[in-house]
Amino acid sequence: MTSKQQLAALAVAACKEMVRIGVQHGIESDHARHAAALADRALTAAENAGCTIDDYAHARHTH
Repeated sequence: MTSKQQLAALAVAACKEMVRIGVQHGIESDHARHAAALADRALTAAENAGCTIDDYAHARHTH
């Protein structure tokens, strides 16, 4: 797995976790805000690595 694929997979996982935490604790909770910040960092890193919508789609289907 390339580093770009790894970053796409991490971004997808972080976003899924953010949604899960938002549902569990409420979207305005400190937990959800922290999860959103982590997801934002993961997405920014993936975008900076050149990840495309296809990279994210592949990551969603394989992880």
